[in-house]
Amino acid sequence: MSQQTEGSPNLPGGAYSELVIGPYDEGRVQAAAKRAQEHLHGKAGIAFIFVSCDYEPHVHDLTELVQIHARCPQVVGCSAGGLIGTGQEDENESGFSLLVLQVPQEEVAVFELPPESTSPEWEQARRFNREEANGWILLGNPVMVGEDWMTKWNEAMGGTPTYGGLVSGSFRGEELFIFTDKELSAAAAIAVGIRGDLHFGGLVSQGCRPIGEPLTITKADHNLIHQLASVNAYEQLQAAFHSLPDDQREKAQGNILVGLAMTEYVDEFHTGDFLVRSILGGDPSQGILAVGAMPRVGQTMQFQLRDRDAADNELREMLLQKRHDLGTLPFAALLFSCAGRGSHLFGTPSHDAGLVREVFGNAPLAGFFCNGEIGSVGQRAYLHGFTASAVLFVRREDA
Repeated sequence: MSQQTEGSPNLPGGAYSELVIGPYDEGRVQAAAKRAQEHLHGKAGIAFIFVSCDYEPHVHDLTELVQIHARCPQVVGCSAGGLIGTGQEDENESGFSLLVLQVPQEEVAVFELPPESTSPEWEQARRFNREEANGWILLGNPVMVGEDWMTKWNEAMGGTPTYGGLVSGSFRGEELFIFTDKELSAAAAIAVGIRGDLHFGGLVSQGCRPIGEPLTITKADHNLIHQLASVNAYEQLQAAFHSLPDDQREKAQGNILVGLAMTEYVDEFHTGDFLVRSILGGDPSQGILAVGAMPRVGQTMQFQLRDRDAADNELREMLLQKRHDLGTLPFAALLFSCAGRGSHLFGTPSHDAGLVREVFGNAPLAGFFCNGEIGSVGQRAYLHGFTASAVLFVRREDA
């Protein structure tokens, strides 16, 4: 089974995507790559391929076929526990999702980055970043990429927008993989740098809505919040919980998180203004909350509720806002969605991909369900959970 989506061949930034369901078959890969080549007239720059884990023995042949028949010099990809195409999500299926971009080769660079940031590969990526990089796409191995690695990334890249995901497809770390056109990679992450006229608008939908009131953190220590607005933090959590209507409280059990404002320079806080993190525990006797972040005194915090409706509304609003901000439709997109979303959260398949198509039409799109999503909030890139992170490609002259 195959789903094809073509961008306009008349645009300087064209694209082709195809979602193919089924075990590895050389003929299917070759046919998809040829269709990309025919559509793009042999002017491809980079291909993204997300594959189910059973494709691992065939990665070398897969990438070679795409290089030859799509006439695409650069190929990157990873294992995936679910595949995403234009308007379509296939969870737990064998197959691959392909996006081929028509971009000048000099505008895109691929780096295989090890865990330590002192390597030559990191220095090359830093140099590319200094040469007016517009943004980055990261495909990371969750065995090696965590908060510490992301801290090194932010220190190296200085706030350049970054989006992507941690690979998935198996509970066994040794069965997860990332790859380039050369081979399976032992790196911690593959970083794809974008510059020149190719521009992308990124978004991170964290699937939550604020509840209660915005509160100033008045006492905190490392990841422990002692006081919010000079009242113990646990009491403020209880107040936020009881602010919910009776019929929502049962669903809210275990689904309340904290949102840390990324800037204080707004008149009113809305969905998307917060970095959302989990509540790891609490001590009612001392009024302390432990959270999955390092909050600071003076920072604004608001409790967040994660549920199906909030996730739907937030992504919809963000896509509409991004369409307004871009001023044009993207010629292609990448979508990185949490493995905990999909039909698990929404009850029906293809929710996130369907919303992207609803707002942006049939723009060629590829993506996968991740073990963790990467996206910039404020001036830093973070690892997220239960999130949809997306990159929308446009040409600067169109934006």
